[in-house]
Amino acid sequence: MKLLTLSFYALLQSTAFAALNPLVIKGSKFFDSKTGNQFYFKGVDYQPRTGASSKIKDPLADTVGCKRDAALFSELGINSVRVYETDYTLNHDTCMKAFEDVGVYVLIDIPTPFSSINREFPFWDTDLLQQYKLKVNAFSGYNNLAGFIIGNEVTNSKSNTPASAFVKASIRDIKTYIKSQKLSIPVGYVDNDDEAIRLSLISYFNCGDDPNARADFYGVNTYRWCGKDATYSSSGYDDMISPFAKYSIPVIITEFGCNTVQPRTFKEIESILGPDMENISSGGLVYEFSQEDNNYGLVKVSYGSSDVEKLSDFDTLKNVLSSVSPKGVKMSSYNPSNKVSECPAISDNWRVSTALPPAPSADACSCMMNSLSCSLDSSFSSTDDAQNKALGESASVICGLISCKDVSYDTVKGDYGAFSFCNSTQRSSWILNTNFLNQKGASGACNLENIKTQVISNPKAKSMSECAKILTKISSGDSGTSRDSGKDSAKKSSSKKSFTLNIVSFFAITLITCGIAF
Repeated sequence: MKLLTLSFYALLQSTAFAALNPLVIKGSKFFDSKTGNQFYFKGVDYQPRTGASSKIKDPLADTVGCKRDAALFSELGINSVRVYETDYTLNHDTCMKAFEDVGVYVLIDIPTPFSSINREFPFWDTDLLQQYKLKVNAFSGYNNLAGFIIGNEVTNSKSNTPASAFVKASIRDIKTYIKSQKLSIPVGYVDNDDEAIRLSLISYFNCGDDPNARADFYGVNTYRWCGKDATYSSSGYDDMISPFAKYSIPVIITEFGCNTVQPRTFKEIESILGPDMENISSGGLVYEFSQEDNNYGLVKVSYGSSDVEKLSDFDTLKNVLSSVSPKGVKMSSYNPSNKVSECPAISDNWRVSTALPPAPSADACSCMMNSLSCSLDSSFSSTDDAQNKALGESASVICGLISCKDVSYDTVKGDYGAFSFCNSTQRSSWILNTNFLNQKGASGACNLENIKTQVISNPKAKSMSECAKILTKISSGDSGTSRDSGKDSAKKSSSKKSFTLNIVSFFAITLITCGIAF
């Protein structure tokens, strides 16, 4: 393909868009807040990685790349992108404005590979809550922010369904935070279209009495439709979308575009944005814009460069998108009647009750740390693999001898330890202190091999009881609810063997300090 430069693509920007109106949700549909027209996502997934050298590969900080790609978006005829990985410490004004100028809304994933809920060893703690809040702060001021995605395929098999409890708690706490800032930004979740668990996930993130703990929209990453001969029914798209026919929140196809059969034809768009699905779905986003190692790209680009090479899929997608125009409804004439979902019952494939982890409290964790007589030394680094391994081995032994329930959890029973929301260093210090007190402060009881610890002769808080008021406030719901429904699905299956946190697995979290949920 011929290599073209930004100067050529700048000529394509013949249509200037006024400031985009914020999107709003009513029932199971998105609308333009000012015109009242129904909004359908007609977009691409956007995460150029080639040439990026930073730890967090943030395409919305690449001003050259954004100006290059904004013109391409205009030519493609898209109105939205999804961005998976961004750095809240960087400035995104230029890129967000460039995209707004060509009529493009942006869906932002809050987690990154270095700051997310780990599906195998999940926790929702004070550190993660703070990271998520900072991401919200970084993007909440843009007109063309379509919404936040709180998790992408975090639970992706029946073996890790407990992680969903922590994702749902994060939805509750981030929505609460957004409202406290007097903002209205939808927060959604995305699944991986796994047959064994998809129905449970779809119900779970839209069930319960607390609206803050329910997702505002739901995304599906699906690659069912493969090849030019596939149809709406033969691909299984009809089965994929059917659970959403009476869903009370919008559903977006957040990834699609199977590449196992080449060339891609993108015929599924005619269903997603046509008569088959336009009354149920809110559109979708093609995976993905840039050519990376997985061979899904529409173009070849490099971070910081204005050069671009269009691939064959670019024109194919452009032509298909130009052929679809979903009808939609006006917000004023739309009267939704769908109800929230029933929470899924406990089963072999679903190990989560309706009870949620409590909202993380930095005050409670600080109070707990101030009450300890034995803790990790301040020199301990949670990013040091050698220290984490040594700590994990020692703590596993300790928790085999004493109860560590205050820093662990059971998602089936809905039991969450009083300090389970503290960060991994704080939870580890709690365990060391409990062991120290169990040995009545004996000489050497605070020592760990290869880990520096400290004995505190005069703790700032005289006892853990001084933290009781803070914990009572949390459990009463002042800092977030811990239960999301009047019906506890755990009771429906009391004979099932409950998921109990394995202590060795619990301390593996110290070995994986950053949960990867991609």
